[in-house]
Order: sequence, then structure tokens, then C-alpha cells
Amino acid sequence: MTDKKNEREDYSKEQLSVETEVNTVDFQKSDALVGQRLDGRFLIVKDLTENGAEKGGIGLVYLAQDLKLMGKEVVVKILKQVSLESKEFARKFQHEKEALIRLDHPNIVRILDSGTLSDGNPFMVMEHIEGYSLRRVLRQNGKLPFDFVAHITELITDALSAAHAKKVLHRDIKPANIMLTPREEGFDRVRLIDFGIARVEDSQMADATIIRRTMGTLRYIAPEQLRGDITQTPAVDVYAFAIVIYEMLTGALPFMPHSEADMFEKQKAGVKTPPGKLRGDLTEEAEKILLSALEFEAEKRPQNARAFGRDLANALRKNLSYTTNIEIQSPDSPETDSRNLKNEKGVAFAPTELSNDKHKTDFPNINSLKQPKKESGKRLIWSLLGVLILAAISISIGFAIWKNAGKNSTINTADSNTVKKTDGDARPQKELTYFLKVQKMRDGKPFETPFKSSGQEIFETGYKFKMNFQSDAAGFIYLFNEDKDPQGKTVYNILYPTPKTNDGSAQVSAKQQIETNQNTFSGSRGTEIVWLIWTSDKSDEMESVKQTAFDAQGKVNDEINGKKLSSFLQKNKDKNVEINKDTANQQTVISGTGDNLVHRLELEHR
Repeated sequence: MTDKKNEREDYSKEQLSVETEVNTVDFQKSDALVGQRLDGRFLIVKDLTENGAEKGGIGLVYLAQDLKLMGKEVVVKILKQVSLESKEFARKFQHEKEALIRLDHPNIVRILDSGTLSDGNPFMVMEHIEGYSLRRVLRQNGKLPFDFVAHITELITDALSAAHAKKVLHRDIKPANIMLTPREEGFDRVRLIDFGIARVEDSQMADATIIRRTMGTLRYIAPEQLRGDITQTPAVDVYAFAIVIYEMLTGALPFMPHSEADMFEKQKAGVKTPPGKLRGDLTEEAEKILLSALEFEAEKRPQNARAFGRDLANALRKNLSYTTNIEIQSPDSPETDSRNLKNEKGVAFAPTELSNDKHKTDFPNINSLKQPKKESGKRLIWSLLGVLILAAISISIGFAIWKNAGKNSTINTADSNTVKKTDGDARPQKELTYFLKVQKMRDGKPFETPFKSSGQEIFETGYKFKMNFQSDAAGFIYLFNEDKDPQGKTVYNILYPTPKTNDGSAQVSAKQQIETNQNTFSGSRGTEIVWLIWTSDKSDEMESVKQTAFDAQGKVNDEINGKKLSSFLQKNKDKNVEINKDTANQQTVISGTGDNLVHRLELEHR
């Protein structure tokens, strides 16, 4: 910590002699602000926008040092020129600032300062949060321990309740917007961030935001928000956070939609897989409370976020009376340790003790997980007996696998750490990872350095992009763009492979990095539909479609092959797969167990 402080002070002293005051922003060279001083106080150190912050958003984001507070790190957000020219986005920026000004809660990111540059661009300064997002924890661990989920649940619902009391709806609750900061003792500190699409009632800084399109993150959005209802209540945030809790408990999402319409229909039908089916040791009480927050009608959900959170947290802690260790991996370390609920003497807490002292901090944090200490007496005997039973089961399973090794080719021992069961068959889990490399364009010319995007942002028409993807298993990859001809008929264009890439072959090796040719977000505002296809073996259907496209300058204009491709896509799209946005690395991860993985991307541009 001391070294870091000295580094900040040295950097500040070095820059003071050369820094200039920030008065305007050159939006073609946003990194030109690095080394400049804002408002006579904040020294711009790094352009965070190029590292994934606010990609596709309405602002430029920088890491800065507060020179009046010994170089303390802060985050500066400046509204983009194109956003300033839009009344809608200008209102959003003002609402985000007002929301943070209104809110003073230990579990909500704090605003420190705000102002306006001489060219009219508003800015705000927020605290810099060190740590990692809940999304990162979920990506590396899947299911999380009950005590950890209870901790997150209580603190975030407390934060939401405080926001609702001040007439602020967050409206974008998701794992990426929940930040965790490790502490030496106790659980990680938890804070809610990104009020970029918050709804602020009775705003004193800007008119009410009237948005005619859905805003929010599709897989974590309430039905009434998805519909774009003008009247929304705290139930929108309760619903979204209930999805996050479901994911923390099960490692999966309750809804896996292909589009906004599909999400709405799935929500209307209700949760098909109760969390207890994916987490067998979850109590009925906890499941009932969680599902009540996922009711389709807003009025049927809990209306008080804090009461909902505390009821659920207490119910989750009752699970601790009969659950065993759950392994959880720290984002900052490749090692995995067992996690057990203990006090400072290494003695397991009883559920009654937890329920009566909800704010106890004698818990291990995610970076200091230890193996449980030895137990004695009857508990030791039962523990040993359990180990012996598990050993016997493991030996039996190992013998069965060895005996049938030559008969079942779906088991890949090299991927034994990711094997999942599907309908009684063990199959290796496969992952497809993709991201976009986007080039901003102005007057037909590129400006600024190309940025990396997960593809889940809104882009500007005219921007150019290349798709990058890879699979963790060898196979065959195809990429098609779906479009409509003047008569409204569906047509497809092949993006990968092409005759010049890989000699026209779709075959790829494990971990092979693939980049497509450059494409453009063209036409008026709309959505580009791109199909990403991975097959474990060469598919005669896909090879026929590919060759047809090669023969027609990239277009699948043969009716037979067009129907063949359409049938293949509809039969396999997002079947038995999970899609997760890796915010930290600005990429999207598709995982599944089938021989064919098919994903429909929707790239929105305005």
C-alpha cells in the first residue's frame, strides 16, 4: 500500500510541471487528456474508456488523481459530444449525477464533485473502487456459498431500499454492476455502481427521461421495464436483483432469451426450473421467498427491497445447518480453497446464532478461504464415515468409466474438470468466446483507436467492426449475417469462413484466434443479426451452404440451401447453452454441452 502511495505522489510531482488545464475535449483523441488537470484539482492519469469502461455508453471515463487529497485515485466521467447533442442522453447524464448526489449509502458508489468544461461538456467525479465485480466471481465459481449470497443480498437490498426512499430506481441491476472490495477481516465490501439509466422522480436537474426503447440488460430486466411502461416501481429493481440471486445460488439464469419478445414470453410463463432443482440443499422457505420476487405482475412481488433481502438472507442462513463445504475461487488467485462458516476459534456457527446476529463480520472473505479445522468426537466419526462413503462411490464410478471407456466417445478425460451431465450422458462443457473490435468513423474516416466490445452495447451507424472469436475445443466455425431482401424475404451472407481465410476451411483448432473481415453498421437505426455456429464434426449441411455462398460472392441465394441453413439454425439456436457477458474482458462467453452450439447475436446501432 505504501509503495502504491509513493508511486502516486511521484507521478503527481512529475506531472505538475507539464500539466495543463482541461477546458475542452478532443473527442477524436480522448487519450489526449492524459496528463492534464481538470478543475484545478484532478490530474487525468489513464483513459479507462479504452479498457472497456463505458464502451458504447454516453461518456468518456478516466482514472485521475485528486491533487488536493495526496493523489487519491478517483474516476472522472465526461459526457461525449455526440451524447451532449442528444437531449435523451444529456438527461440521462444529469439523472445519473442527481441520483448519486441524492444517495449517501455505504453500499453505493459515491459522487465526489461535478462541473462543466468551458465547451459546455458536463463532468462528474466518483470514488474509484478497487476490487472486482460479482460477474467475475460468478464466472470463476458458478454456485456461491449460502453465507456469501446472504451477505450480498442484505447489503444490495439495503442499498436499493435507500435509493427507493430517495425516489431513485436503478433499473440496471446485474452482476457486472456489483463491485466487491476485499477486506482483511470479514466478507468483501459490497457496492452498487452505474446509475446510468436510473429513473429519478421529481428531478431538479433535468426533465423526466422519456425513452421509447427498452433500456437495461436483457437477461436481468423486469417485464414492465421490458415493455417500456411509463410507470415503474421499486419492484423493477427487486425483480432484477432476484435474477442475480438465482444466478448466485444455482450458477445459471432463470431465463435464457433469444430476443426481447422471447424474454417477455418466458417471464410471462414463469420460472420453469425452480432454484431448488439446481441446488438440492436450498430450503423451501428460501426458494419461496426468491420466487415471489420473480412474479410476472409487479404488484405480486415484494414491494420493500430491504424486507425482501433480510427475509431471504435469514432463510439462506438456515441452510447452513446441513450444508457442506462449497469451493469458491478468488478472482485474484488460480487456487481454489474450501469455504466453511466458522468463528475466530474455528468453531462452526449454529443457524440460530447467525439469525440473531446478522451483521457479524467474523467470516472469511473471498481471498482468505481456509480449510476447516479438525473436529472431534461424534462429528469426527460422522465426517470420516462420509469421506469413506464418498470414496466408495468415486471408486465405483471410476471403475464404470474405465470399463466403458472404449464404448463411450462422449467422455473427454482431458476436460474432466468441466464435465456436466445432460439427460444421463456425461459430456464435456465447451466454450465459445467472442468480442467485436469496433472502429469509430467520422465523415467516412476512422478516428480514435479501435475499441473492444462484448457486442451488447449500442453502436453508431457507420462504425466498422471485426468479429473475433475462439473455441476451447477443436471443431468447425461458421458465421452468417441474417438480413431481409426488398420483398421481406430472409437472406443470409457468410462472414466466416471466406475463400481467402484459412483456404476457405471452417475447421479450427482449440484456442485458435479467428478474426473476420471488416464489416459496417449500415443503413438506418436497427439491429444486425449475426449467427455464430460451432460444430464438433464436419457438417454436410453447413459445408453445402458454405459452398453455395462462396459461389455467389458471399450470399446464400440458393433456395434449397437457404431453407437448409434456416432449419439448422432454428433447430439448434441456443439449445442447452448459457450466455454470459464477461465485463472485465469485454467479451461474451457461450457455453454448452452439445455437438452443435448455435448463438444468435443482436448488434444494435442507431
